[in-house]
Parts: sequence; C-alpha cells; structure tokens
Amino acid sequence: MTVETQPISPTQIQMIKDSVPILDHVHVQLAEKFYKRLFKRYPEFKVYFNTTNQKLLRQPRILIHTLIKVAENIDNLSGIQEEFERIASKHVGLQVRPDHYPKFGDVLIDTICDLFPREMVDDEFREAWQMAYDKMASILIGLESDEYSTKAWFGFKEFRVTKLQRECIESISFYITPVDGKQIPKPKRGQYLCMRWQLPGHENEISRVYSISEYPKGNEYRFTVRYIPGGQISGHIHSNLKIGDIVHVAPPCGSCYYEKSSKDLVMLAGGNGITALLSMIEAGLEDGRNVKLLYSNRSPDSRSFGPMLREYKRIYPDQLQIVEFISRARYIDPIDQYNNRSLTLEDLDFITPEHDVYLIGPRSYMKMVEDYLTERNVKVKLDYFGPQEI
Repeated sequence: MTVETQPISPTQIQMIKDSVPILDHVHVQLAEKFYKRLFKRYPEFKVYFNTTNQKLLRQPRILIHTLIKVAENIDNLSGIQEEFERIASKHVGLQVRPDHYPKFGDVLIDTICDLFPREMVDDEFREAWQMAYDKMASILIGLESDEYSTKAWFGFKEFRVTKLQRECIESISFYITPVDGKQIPKPKRGQYLCMRWQLPGHENEISRVYSISEYPKGNEYRFTVRYIPGGQISGHIHSNLKIGDIVHVAPPCGSCYYEKSSKDLVMLAGGNGITALLSMIEAGLEDGRNVKLLYSNRSPDSRSFGPMLREYKRIYPDQLQIVEFISRARYIDPIDQYNNRSLTLEDLDFITPEHDVYLIGPRSYMKMVEDYLTERNVKVKLDYFGPQEI
C-alpha cells in the first residue's frame, strides 16, 4: 500500500508552520483526546501501545514532538530524515502495517481540527494537514517497506518456550524456538524482538519488547526479564510461564547493534540493560578489542550474569575491565572493580570521541549519560525500549 501525495501550496505550508505554537499550547489536550478517540474508534490499535508509556505520557509526548517537527520542516522533510528512520524502525519492531496509517491519520486530523481555534479551521486547513500527514506517512511506509523486505517473516509467529533459567533473584531467562521447526534468523548483536502475550482475563493481547540476551548458538533465542512489581508481563513470566507455553513473536529488529571497529569499547549498562550488551561485549572481545563495562545495579540481588562476566574476565584478563556500581547495599563479591555508590558523571570523564560507546538502561540513567557525553562530542549508540526520551 502507498499513500498518494500532492504538492503543498505556499499558503498551505504557511498554515502548517503557523500551527506550531498552537500545537505546543494544546499538546496535553490533543494527546489525551487523540488516544481516547483512537482506541474507541479502533480498539485493535491498543496492542501497539504500552499502557505504562501512555500513563506516563511518554508516547503522547513523542506524538506531539513529531507533529511539531513535521510542521516546522514541512517544506523540507528531508531535514528530519533521521527522526523518520528512528520511528520507522520502532514501527517495524511492532509490526505496524501500511493500512494503519489512514485510520491513524483520520483520528489525528479530526482531533487537531477539534482543538484549534474555529477561525483557523476550514476546508483548506484540513486539506493542508491531510497533505502534510500523507507526506509523513508516505516517507514512513517507504522506510518500513524497505526494512520489512529484509525480515524472515511478517507479523507474529508461534514460538515454544524450551527452557527457564534463574539469573539472579530479580531476573529470569527464558528460551524459545519456532513451533514450525524452521531455522531462526541470526539477529544483529544488540537487537530485540517484539512479543505478544494473551493473559487470562485480558480481552486484548499485550505487546512487550525484549532484547536478545545471548547470540544464538542453536535454534533458540534467549531473553532475560527483570521482575517489576505490578508488571503484567514480567509478573506472568516470573510466576506462570512454563516450558511448552506458546508466545507470538515478530522477527529481530532494532537500530542499536554491534558494529566492527578498531576503537576501544565502552559499555554502559544500567540494571537489566546488560541483556542487550552481553552479546556485543562477547563480539568485541572476540574481535580483539579492549572493552570497559560500567555496570550499575541497585543491589547484588539485581545483578544478572555475574558468572558469565566473571568467565569473560578470566578468558580476557587484559582486554576486559569491569567497573561495578552498587547503589543500595554493601557488596562483597565484585567481579573486578567495585564502587558502593551510583555512577556519577565524573566516572565518564575518561570517555572521548575516540571510544565506541553503547548505552542501555533505565530512562533517567540513559538520559543523564547521553546528555553529558553528547556535550563532550561523544557519539553514543543507544536504544530506548518504547518511545525515545525528548
């Protein structure tokens, strides 16, 4: 499916640009009204949105941020190509389809027209926003089509749980293999999969994204999930998941993955962010690179993969340096170097643009580190699970 687009007139371009301050002013009402209307009109869309991200306004903030970026750059959308590529990658991970765009657009434009001043809203205003939306949709559909063409399957495929393994008090790993017995595609190290879960008592499936925590050695993917109090899916995995259960899985996706280089590696892992970095650490060591891991946890109970990291340190004593930060408890069994405190910005001062830096962890941790290193002209490779922080 493609979206036909028409040239936007100079008058319409100005209408779109003039919308920016009003979008900024009504952004809270716009987001709330839009999502309520979307889910009422198209309840099947609920599976694509994380309820926590909705409640904390992460997804609504991204919607408004994107709208404003499109409005500001409507006469030169190539100027925000990186933004579109980031959105398209997320959409492919969630398996967003081209036929979703007209439905999403109808609700969005209806909501914009409802909230803008009446004297601004006429047929030409609606047409201008429809054309702007169609241009954005056309770009995203094209990018997503290109990425979908590289995937081993489209949609969600049945996988069977083959193994459960406790990694620490707070985290458990589970392994899955295709029900049809076909060979799994090898992911890029650092990529994730989107899964859909049907829980008892829930009308709709629930989507979650999990990093592949081990580069596949056989025909299985491994994922490691930390228990989150009150978390629907993490609670199910820790309490109810069993060998033989079926989960529905999209193909590997994600734009933050290991890239070969001669640069020294710096890996910043906050809590369960280690899951996305493990296979990249392994690849870097195998490639002969120096690797420094800064690994932050609340307590020893929340530190996953201690034995594996200890083994890496034994095999690569001169290449691998591990610096742990345990913030809430005294720790007496360090793998390498250890600090009984949280990571601070001063701990990052050794990092220069000559390092290859990867960052995965809680949102506040990632935002703090990313902002600091960006100010120092250090390029950081990262991925937010769900909407990006803005």
